[in-house]
Amino acid sequence: MVSGPRYDIDPDKAFRNAIADAISSGLDLSFSMGEAARIIKKDSTKNFILKGAGKYTPLSAAYAERKSILAPGAPMLVGAKPGIVQGGRKFIGGGISGRLRNSIVDKTSDSIIRIGKNTLEVGTSAKSKNGFAYPRAIQNGSSKMPARKFLFFSRAMVKQIMNTINADVANQI
Repeated sequence: MVSGPRYDIDPDKAFRNAIADAISSGLDLSFSMGEAARIIKKDSTKNFILKGAGKYTPLSAAYAERKSILAPGAPMLVGAKPGIVQGGRKFIGGGISGRLRNSIVDKTSDSIIRIGKNTLEVGTSAKSKNGFAYPRAIQNGSSKMPARKFLFFSRAMVKQIMNTINADVANQI
């Protein structure tokens, strides 16, 4: 066991601070913002591959059973299309939706990627057929389900983005 001081860096805070410093430089960072979008999309892909609970709270027993019938083998964050389950069999609908996953890891009509001189917005506008913005409920949690973040900044991602921004700033000075 290691003793002594321990420092834990909040990747989100480190990222916000690095971005704030870069923005205050007044330089055009659109290139590094584009690279940051690519890094975020690439790193987020692995969140949609996980089969077990792992870093996520397990699915409720009822939904896990329904999902195993409607979308067998679907990863944790990839939902089942709506369907009717009766007596342990799929009757109508089902299959893997992948709408949220596709909007994050690929470019679809639901993808949000806005790159500015010193801004970046990456996200999704995916909604269910009845208009429910389920990505927000998945990311932040709701009264019906715990949060299962699909977009977040890992330490490795923050380091890669910060290196990209620092190189961009250095090239412009």
